[in-house]
Amino acid sequence: MKKYLVLFFVIFSALSYSQSVIQSKFPTDNQKKLIDKFIDVCGYNESLMKTANLLLFRKSIQYENGKSFEILNKEEKKIILDRIRLNYSRKNKLYFDFMNLTEKNLIDLIKFYDENSNLKSSNYIFSSDIIIHNLDNEISIEVNKILKEKSTK
Repeated sequence: MKKYLVLFFVIFSALSYSQSVIQSKFPTDNQKKLIDKFIDVCGYNESLMKTANLLLFRKSIQYENGKSFEILNKEEKKIILDRIRLNYSRKNKLYFDFMNLTEKNLIDLIKFYDENSNLKSSNYIFSSDIIIHNLDNEISIEVNKILKEKSTK
């Protein structure tokens, strides 16, 4: 029995030691500068808020018994959008959204938006599934907070 216990301990120790730690990548200073320039060139914040508004509209409509009705009023929607705007005004959040882009990709995107200035005015932005997914989740959390506050009153 002792032999099995020692064998189990050795195997367990070896397996637990071999587990690697996931290290998160941080954007470099040069990437941060390029991300700042990209955000300014493409009008990213305005476009992101328009996207947030559309996602919030979708989440504020509920269907029941074949009829639709709004579960949030204008003031509650404004509160949610203000919270989202505040969250995304922090540069660090945007740095982490774009940190997987290489410096060359960022330079190419900046050049693309510089050469096509009509894209900024029409609010076409470069976005990834991760950014939209995170935005959608944040809106869901904010909607649930407000609905919870309403239900406790």
